[in-house]
Amino acid sequence: HTVRRQSIKRGEPRQMPSLPHTAESTVREEHFSSRRKQLEDYLTNILKMPMYRNYHGTMEFVGVSQLSFIHDLGPKGIEGFIMKRSGGHRIPGLNCCGQGRMCYRWSKRWLVVKDSFLMYMKPDSGAISFVLLVDKEFNIKIGQKETETKYGLQIDNLSRSLILKCNSYRHAQWWRQGIDEFIRKHGKDFLTEHRFGSYAAVQENTLAKCPVLWVVEYQDELLCFQATSAVVFIHLYFLRLSPEIFMKRPVVEGNRWRLDCILKRKA
Repeated sequence: HTVRRQSIKRGEPRQMPSLPHTAESTVREEHFSSRRKQLEDYLTNILKMPMYRNYHGTMEFVGVSQLSFIHDLGPKGIEGFIMKRSGGHRIPGLNCCGQGRMCYRWSKRWLVVKDSFLMYMKPDSGAISFVLLVDKEFNIKIGQKETETKYGLQIDNLSRSLILKCNSYRHAQWWRQGIDEFIRKHGKDFLTEHRFGSYAAVQENTLAKCPVLWVVEYQDELLCFQATSAVVFIHLYFLRLSPEIFMKRPVVEGNRWRLDCILKRKA
């Protein structure tokens, strides 16, 4: 630890912030607000130091990840460790062949909630394992009866039923309420159907502009080709998410309408 502190780059904060030493039981009620402000300042200063911000113990305690500080990914929802059950895909070829509980396996993952998607990462490498998009079929269920799992949480969309296992019923309720409130506040445009059957609302003043266009199909309204030079225009929204996004939903033809497969086919 001492060596790591000495290796901090010049210009970065070096001094650890301090907390007040007065016991909580001796603090008067009128000083509670200033006490909260001191704690907030302490955590803010800790997160300004990359060495502590990137430490897994700090991230887990505060509930942040490396994605929390990327502004272009949109507003930050709740984050934390969950146990994720395998399977639940509605895409042919991705599900386990078995039907019973013996076929399931549980994996520890870091779940991140954003305005238009949920995703989980591997805790050791930080690699993104799966992205669950918010769409018109997005729904959350809780309880053993619905999920076949004690303290279970089920998150559905058009492509998957994701089963999570929590530590307690209260913990499952915390996740359900946190996800539901955040999505309905920041991602409500994705919960309804829009023009031409699209899941995305019309965006004004975007950087992606399409002059004389040939639209492939109405459900692929945002994947267009310029008639003269066959240049592909892709809405920037998709590029910030994943090339594995499906342009047609629900998925009924394997990977045919996955964005990267469409681009490869057109190329």
